[in-house]
Amino acid sequence: MAEKVTLSLTADTLARARTAAQHEGMSLSAWMDRAARREALRDAGRRQDEWLAANPDVRDELDGFDRLADTLESGWSDLAGAA
Repeated sequence: MAEKVTLSLTADTLARARTAAQHEGMSLSAWMDRAARREALRDAGRRQDEWLAANPDVRDELDGFDRLADTLESGWSDLAGAA
């Protein structure tokens, strides 16, 4: 269930948001919800990247897991024709 909030936007921002929502066939409320969610996820991604940059040993470990997953995944394709 959605929670109601009061927002203060400049006239220009509101007009742009209304136009964008209309262009996408969405209500202003749904468009604002999506825009806020996207920005929050982008911010979380930026903070994660900053943390990983400050902790390179963790980045190295994650890269190792990615390489292992790629290796294991490539082995599965060889089994696809066996069935």
